Amino acid sequence: MTFRTQDGVSEQQFDEAVRSVGDFLAEQPGFLSRQVATVDTDGSRVDLVWWKNLDDARAAAESIRTDPRAASFMACLDPDSVRLSHARLTHAQPEQLPW
Repeated sequence: MTFRTQDGVSEQQFDEAVRSVGDFLAEQPGFLSRQVATVDTDGSRVDLVWWKNLDDARAAAESIRTDPRAASFMACLDPDSVRLSHARLTHAQPEQLPW
């Protein structure tokens, strides 16, 4: 997912909101790992979540919208900027990923 944060959201607020989703994600079937990055050139964000399969990813994307543990994270997002997509890994280096 790529997105921008709402105007007025501080880095501390955003960091806390990102962490608040951790328990939710850890409980989702097929969850492997998550990385959140900030693009240096424009401040947009990339939230990269790894799943065992596409069905698990889609199910989590649906349920996160209503889970109270994700409310503070969702409130940080500028809804007009959110772009959610799913991709299939086609190359990795090193070839052996940690999961």
